[in-house]
Amino acid sequence: MQSRGRSPRHCDVSGRVGFVQNLERRVRELEGQQDVLASFTDTHQVTRIEEGASQLAVNPTLNFNETPGEILLEDVPSSFSDQHTSGHRNNGDANTERPPTAAASQSIRDNQSPHHRRQDSLAQNLRDVSLAAVAEPYLGTISGLTFAKLTQAVLRRLSPDGRDFVFNPHVDGNAVPIEGATILHLDLMDNVYFDSDQAIDFSFLAEGLPTLDAPTQDTTIQLPDRTEMLRLTNFYFDHSHTLYPILHQQEVMSDIHSIMLDPDGRLTQSPPCMFRIWMVLAIGSTAHASITLTEEFASRLYYEKAMTYFDASMDYGDIVALEAIMLQVSYSFFNQFGPNTWFLVGTAARLALGMGLHCDSTSQALSRVQAIRRKRLFFSVYMMDRLVSITLGRPFAIHEDDIDISSFSIEACDELDRDPGAPQSTLCHPPMAVTEQILRLRKIANDIATKVYCKRIVSRYSTTERQQILAALHQDLVSWRQSVPFPLPNLHSKVPHGCTSWYDLNFYTHLTALYRPSPLFPTLDVDRVNILTEAAAMAIRHANSMRLQQRLAFNWLTLLTIYNAVIALVYSVTVQPENLAASLERLRAVEDLELATELFTVLGERFPASRTIGTMVAQIVDRYRHMSSAPTC
Repeated sequence: MQSRGRSPRHCDVSGRVGFVQNLERRVRELEGQQDVLASFTDTHQVTRIEEGASQLAVNPTLNFNETPGEILLEDVPSSFSDQHTSGHRNNGDANTERPPTAAASQSIRDNQSPHHRRQDSLAQNLRDVSLAAVAEPYLGTISGLTFAKLTQAVLRRLSPDGRDFVFNPHVDGNAVPIEGATILHLDLMDNVYFDSDQAIDFSFLAEGLPTLDAPTQDTTIQLPDRTEMLRLTNFYFDHSHTLYPILHQQEVMSDIHSIMLDPDGRLTQSPPCMFRIWMVLAIGSTAHASITLTEEFASRLYYEKAMTYFDASMDYGDIVALEAIMLQVSYSFFNQFGPNTWFLVGTAARLALGMGLHCDSTSQALSRVQAIRRKRLFFSVYMMDRLVSITLGRPFAIHEDDIDISSFSIEACDELDRDPGAPQSTLCHPPMAVTEQILRLRKIANDIATKVYCKRIVSRYSTTERQQILAALHQDLVSWRQSVPFPLPNLHSKVPHGCTSWYDLNFYTHLTALYRPSPLFPTLDVDRVNILTEAAAMAIRHANSMRLQQRLAFNWLTLLTIYNAVIALVYSVTVQPENLAASLERLRAVEDLELATELFTVLGERFPASRTIGTMVAQIVDRYRHMSSAPTC
């Protein structure tokens, strides 16, 4: 990927960032050397769950503090994606997992058996997918890695001798690079992340996509024709704007119509205006392509063109600067071509807090329209922060205690939203009703992350309080699902949150995160295991339903969501206390996992890691089928 021109100020900042990154790299190398030394003493220290697979089948209450290798479930919410999860502690916690350097990993491979190397396959895949999605060297302690390790340990029940379940590296001609994927990722991190002048380069994640040559990035790129421009703009406002109402819709649409009437008019000389228009086209194009699985070359051209106006736009005040950064965040959710999502969200949050958008008092002297717009900007940053931080298991950039806004809601405003040229529905709810519903979901996700997965807070609860919290959060999710606006707004036919399946999917993914082993309930009884099984299975089914409706966004958030649902389903089915064959027949787990492999196959068109995951899930399904045909397990 070609680097864009940088100002002297940016180069200076890049130099300082590079210096810090080199220090971090050296620290990781030293940590990797320590890992090598530790491996000599740890290689043979692998214990079994309780007394082995036979006891798993009859133990109705599982104590996960006694699992192999001291696997503790204190830090493990899943990805409550948009279809997502959250960290409340710093990345520097004692239990934070850091991947070793490539050189250290090679030494580890040389001193470990293939059997040992493969025992953490599910955890490795979650790390690969999560890190590849943002190309950063660290995942927080609550990103789901610990739960993946536990699930890998529970899979010993599928092994005849009770040892680790080992995946076949080659099935039907498809390679399963169980260890190679991790090493490849670390090598790419070494060559791309640390040597790049951007916060990140995503280009290695999706294969076969065209790259931009320097001649295509000049100022000769023209706006698309009227039909295409309106198609992409309308899709942006139906899709991305209802997720994050960043822009003044009426103002942007007015600017677009003016430019179409007068392509050489004064608006074309306004950097903020042109940046917004090109970013709307880029986001609309990439969001649509993520659903239809079409090529994204045009989207990248639009994005590159928008970035030629970025530096100049940043000189037009804080609101314009915040808009510009948030539009890049929105783009990064669907296209791995721009800067680092995590970095951008943190920057936007800092800017929003610095402007006082988190306080009602800073808007008291403003007009109603201005106050509503500032509030929308803040809640958009809040939702982005909760989505990204929870998905990656990292600390929130905006703390709940710092928010001083009386009404935690998205207000409707015709002056901001009404497009005079668009038809208005008298039957359906307005589009901002969807945004309000999503904001409520992000707040519930915040509560789950804080009250269920924050060890410091959970340690204060009594047994009765823990049960009350679980019941209250479950009821919050039920109330949220029951309050989905009906009829839903009349949005584009491919917008995911324009159908009820999207809300069902989010309900079940959040329910899965609520009922997984956690600091709140590290030990699951049979009832909670059954709820977890049903929630994970229903999440997979609704994701597949959206695929059949051609409304599923095939982005990295969706990949993480489905993978975490699969891990939860495999865990909860395999750990059932009854005969495993009976459990499989009763729970329809094989059929649900086969749906998941179909989803991974489609996702594999954009993300190579998805093909590996799909092949691994297929091997688990094969083992389930074999055990179902046996008289006992």
